Amino acid sequence: MSEFIIIAGPQAAGKSTVISRLNEQYQNISPLFSGKKAPLLFPLQESRQIIVHANILLGAIFMTRQHELEVVKCDLLRMDQILRRTRDRLVYLDECNIFTIAHAAAHGIEEIEKHWNEYVVRLKKLRAKVIFLDIPPEVSWERRRKKYEQRLVYFPKKSHKGIMKRYEEYMEKAHILLHDVFRRVPFPKEIIDGRLPEKAVIQRVSETLAKLSTAFR
Repeated sequence: MSEFIIIAGPQAAGKSTVISRLNEQYQNISPLFSGKKAPLLFPLQESRQIIVHANILLGAIFMTRQHELEVVKCDLLRMDQILRRTRDRLVYLDECNIFTIAHAAAHGIEEIEKHWNEYVVRLKKLRAKVIFLDIPPEVSWERRRKKYEQRLVYFPKKSHKGIMKRYEEYMEKAHILLHDVFRRVPFPKEIIDGRLPEKAVIQRVSETLAKLSTAFR
């Protein structure tokens, strides 16, 4: 039976980096020399990023209701496909997943909340666990500001200030809403401080996985 690990958190909290480092760390374990069986990891591309790149969008604040529904459809379809693969013994690593509900609400599209139960039913079957990398909105903003500034070339100069303000407000709202989703999810879960040095974050994530998941023990 497969297992599903959600790596969640605000923008620029280090989610993609953690998934990449976990993949490197556990795939390089040799049972022959360590006596430890490495879990078979399968990192998934974040559904929100798939939809953003497909539509050449310039960040969450420009996603429409239809785009957000496409993210949900992508998530649910992918989980259904995994559930059908009953012989798999993989650990899937996913960014965001059910937390897409918070991201949508942060820029005013609250109706995605109605898909909550559809996510929860599937995630329970997948024996989901959640690791939340937390950083405050001001840290998230400082880490991501340059990327947002680079996107301003696509807009008239007179609208730059307003767009940057929208990005910043989105991050502040998302932080609160992401924490709300974390509080509500009925799965084994833990928060880790994403402001720590990268090595310390990876170490704590590994320790948490060993606590939450038998695949990492």
